[in-house]
Amino acid sequence: MPIRLHTQENELSHVEVSPDTWFFMNHVYHHEAASAHDHDYVELVFVMDGSARHLTVRGEVNCRSGDVLLIPRGAWHGYTHCRSFELINCLFSPGLLENELGWLRTEPPFAQLPGWSDSLIGTDITQFSLPKSSFKIVRERLNDLEDVYQRQAVRPELLGRLLLVLDCLKDARNESESWASGNGERHPSVRSALGLLHTEYAQDWTLEKLASRLRLNGSYLIRLFSAEVGMPPMKYLALLRAQRAATLLVTTRLRIGEIGARVGWHEPKLFSRQFQQHFGLSASEYRQKLLKPFAGKA
Repeated sequence: MPIRLHTQENELSHVEVSPDTWFFMNHVYHHEAASAHDHDYVELVFVMDGSARHLTVRGEVNCRSGDVLLIPRGAWHGYTHCRSFELINCLFSPGLLENELGWLRTEPPFAQLPGWSDSLIGTDITQFSLPKSSFKIVRERLNDLEDVYQRQAVRPELLGRLLLVLDCLKDARNESESWASGNGERHPSVRSALGLLHTEYAQDWTLEKLASRLRLNGSYLIRLFSAEVGMPPMKYLALLRAQRAATLLVTTRLRIGEIGARVGWHEPKLFSRQFQQHFGLSASEYRQKLLKPFAGKA
C-alpha cells in the first residue's frame, strides 16, 4: 500500500507515503469531515466540486470548487462542514520535486510558492483559486492525468500529463495576499539560513549566531534575508516557532509548557506572549478551538 495512516488515541493523524512512491493521485468524490492530519509529502489539492471548511494552524478558511491548496510536508490540515465535496489529491515525492520538477523552482508561480520545492517543515499552507476558464481546462487535464495514472503508464507519459496540469497554475491567483517577492532561485545563503531555522528552530538562536554559522555579516544577512523572505531572520524564526507550537498543540497531548520548550521558548511567560501575539489566543484557547470541529471523529 502506498499510503498508510497512523492514528494515536486523542491525537491527530499522520499520513505516510511509502518511500518508493514517486507520485500518488487520489480522487475523492464524496469527501466527509475527518480528523486533521499531516503527511511526509508535498500535496496539491484541486477542489473539483462542492465546498468545505479547511482548517490549518492559521484557522478556518472556506474552500470551494476551483480552489487549489498547496500543503507542504509536515503541515497539518483537515476538512469540516463538507457539502458535496469532491477533490483530487496529487502527492509529490521529494525526489520528483528535486529532480524531474526541480527546474520549476525558478518558474512563476512555483518560484513564489513557499513549500513547493524547499519542503521545509513548518511552511504555511497556500490556498489560491483558478479563473473559470483555467479551471475548465485543468479539469480536462486532470481527467487525462488520472487515466494515465490508473493504467500505470510509463513515467515519461505520466510526467507529461502532470506538466500540463501544472501549466494551468500560472493563471492562479492568491486571494489572501500577493505572491511572495522574487522570481527565481533563492540566494544560497538564504536557503542555508532557512534550512538551519527550519531544522533547528528549538536552538537558542541569535542573529549573531546565525550569521556566524553562515559566515556572513549580521547586517548583510538581515538585508539579504528580508529581501527574499519579506522579514528579518529572527522575526521569521518567531513565526516558525509559533506555527510549530500550534501544530504540536493539535497533534499531541503534550503539556503547554513542554511544547514551548520544544520549539525554543523555555520561559513560559515568553512562550505565552509570543503565541498570543501570533494567533490572538492563548495556547490553551487555541488547542480547544482548533480541536473542537474534530471531536469524536476517527
